[in-house]
Amino acid sequence: MLSYYLVAHIFPLQLGEVFDSQTTFKMLGAPPYRQPDVSFVTKERLPGNLRIKADFAPDLAVEIVSESDIVFEIEAKLAQYIQSGVKLIWIIYPVRRLVEVYRPETGLIPEIKSGGDELDGLAVIPGFKLPVKSLFP
Repeated sequence: MLSYYLVAHIFPLQLGEVFDSQTTFKMLGAPPYRQPDVSFVTKERLPGNLRIKADFAPDLAVEIVSESDIVFEIEAKLAQYIQSGVKLIWIIYPVRRLVEVYRPETGLIPEIKSGGDELDGLAVIPGFKLPVKSLFP
């Protein structure tokens, strides 16, 4: 669902490209690669042939937490994304119906979005705004 909203905003404005969990991004630390559930790379950083494996971190990384996910693993991904230079991270909790938003300048302190709140693409995806409730039909 989120990918649809992102593509609908990004594609007409030619801001970059949205990727699914099949795309692997190089990270600092271990493991050396991660596959976010959804990711975005700005047009300025996008190589001409990126489809499966990138030698850099994305600008936006999204993780969708399932009931089988372990908290420690989510925290490890988050820390690695921040260390690797991801500019915006959304951790989506479908069961709790909320999103944690992380940015490098706030480190591991999330901004919690739920209910009537809105996700904002900030400078990473200019103009992108989405009501959080749209993610949880």
